[in-house]
Amino acid sequence: MDDHLWERTLDAVKEQVSLRVFDAWIKPLRPAGPVANDQIELLVGDPLTMDMVQKRYGAILESCLASEAGSHVQIAYRLAVKGSEAEVADRPEPPEQAAPAGTPRALDKSDNDPDGVSVDVVVNPLEGTGLDPRFSFESFVVGGCNQFVHAAAERVAERPARAYNPLFIHGGVGLGKTHIMQAIGNRVARTHPGLKVLYISSEKFMTEMIHSLRSQGIMAFKEKFRSVDLLLVDDIQFIAGKRATQEEFFHTFNALYETSSQIVLTSDSFPADIENLEERLRSRLAMGLVADIAPPDLETRVAILKQKASMVGIELMDDVAFFLADAIQTNIRELEGALIRVSAFASLTHKPITLGLVKETLRDLVKGHDKQVTIEAIQKTVANYYKLRLSDLLSDKRTRAYSHPRQVAMYLCKQLTSHSYPQIGQQFGDRDHTTVLHAVKSVEKKQAKDANLAEELESLRTMLRR
Repeated sequence: MDDHLWERTLDAVKEQVSLRVFDAWIKPLRPAGPVANDQIELLVGDPLTMDMVQKRYGAILESCLASEAGSHVQIAYRLAVKGSEAEVADRPEPPEQAAPAGTPRALDKSDNDPDGVSVDVVVNPLEGTGLDPRFSFESFVVGGCNQFVHAAAERVAERPARAYNPLFIHGGVGLGKTHIMQAIGNRVARTHPGLKVLYISSEKFMTEMIHSLRSQGIMAFKEKFRSVDLLLVDDIQFIAGKRATQEEFFHTFNALYETSSQIVLTSDSFPADIENLEERLRSRLAMGLVADIAPPDLETRVAILKQKASMVGIELMDDVAFFLADAIQTNIRELEGALIRVSAFASLTHKPITLGLVKETLRDLVKGHDKQVTIEAIQKTVANYYKLRLSDLLSDKRTRAYSHPRQVAMYLCKQLTSHSYPQIGQQFGDRDHTTVLHAVKSVEKKQAKDANLAEELESLRTMLRR
């Protein structure tokens, strides 16, 4: 092998993979020596890298190497020995297909190495847990809609079975229940490596139970779920109406609780609202801390959108982020789906992500978003929503039944129209602009802490966009 063959090979590979992949997986590789008998040996820093490179990028490496060498060269991989001159340089924690930064790595030092040199073996703390390493507290955007849940989840992760047990998290589809639940599991798995953690959906719990009954392996099933230190069960509402599954989960719950194991559950409904659930199980679900996740407000959606974009290397302009976050108010999954769709369209057409491109790409999703909203429409919609007469909304009555809707209407007028504070005040019984300013600031402050108010505002925005 000539002196520059490997450098030329790296340059060729760099053209075929993303820069992030190249820096994380390919660049740290080092040849152990020259090509011999049409074979080259590459030194790899750890088993995780070896497995990833062989499975995902081995073919690209061999193709580029053969092209530069002028003939086929087979690649063999070998773990680098610590302390050797050819040891692979430390590589940064890769952003893709790997545990997030800060993941502790247990090192297994072999005492039986005849040369007295040990090899680092990476122990994956998430192996067998069912957890996705992408879900962490660090990647969870906190806003008024989920601040309480986030704080409770962090407390549980810090003190499993000593803080809130069970922790029951409920909320609508796509609001982050699974994310925050798995963040607990990931944190515990890494900071308490001696604890056994298991994440599972209630549907899979039922499927495994049925399979164990058919295969006469019910004792192994019981042992699997009753021997953990932290059990995370997603979408518990799906066991409603399934008597055998409820029976088994009831006993599993009791066994874990009695041994001071932490239990975390998610559902789309409050325990009392889950139909066809046995009362004794319902009482178990509600015996700890019950916390809800509300739909995110506009500012939180913008923050989530920008973070999602940053994670995939997209720089999202503020006007684009606000437009998307305001146009798609249902849930985070749809917002993320819209971002993926826009990103793909921009990539395929080689165009920058502008407001115009977003409107073109998502015209079926955001149709009606450009509809001009008037002060009169807002006043009528708010009055109907709160079951008031329009004259009452515009009156000088100061009881909360009238003042709260009036402030909401003023806030929406400022948010959804281009009118100034004095112009809005004039339309509300010729009120001073400071009254409108106070109303807007008051609603902004309250919605950050009041999930019900945030939901009211989202509902009204949706009605006004139709």
